[in-house]
Amino acid sequence: MLSLVAGSMVHADLCHDIRAIGTEFAKTTLTLPETGKTAECTRSRVLAGGSQMHCGWAFSYRSPAAAQAFEHLLVTVADCLGAAARVTADKTVNHPDFYDLQTFQFEGQEIGVSLKDKAALSETYVFLRVKLP
Repeated sequence: MLSLVAGSMVHADLCHDIRAIGTEFAKTTLTLPETGKTAECTRSRVLAGGSQMHCGWAFSYRSPAAAQAFEHLLVTVADCLGAAARVTADKTVNHPDFYDLQTFQFEGQEIGVSLKDKAALSETYVFLRVKLP
């Protein structure tokens, strides 16, 4: 189970929701703050073993709202995990459109927040990935 702590009252609800993902075994609905957008988070297996939950929110292609939601989610996850979390940026992926992935590691936990443009779909996505124990 994730041991997230709320860094502020503004982020407390999302921290609680992310923590709850670690206790669910099927689908979980998660609302992206300040957008009102909800996502059905789904569980998938990890090639190296274990599983993870993925949540994704669609926006208009390259919209400022998508970039703002991504930045807000990054700040929220960072606040939830606290200063002890290590963050790495993944820039090695060969992605034809724009791609930004920030991965947080804290006490054996891993949470990824990404922004991906999908030109063929004319959409930009914000994704949250939570690796489950």
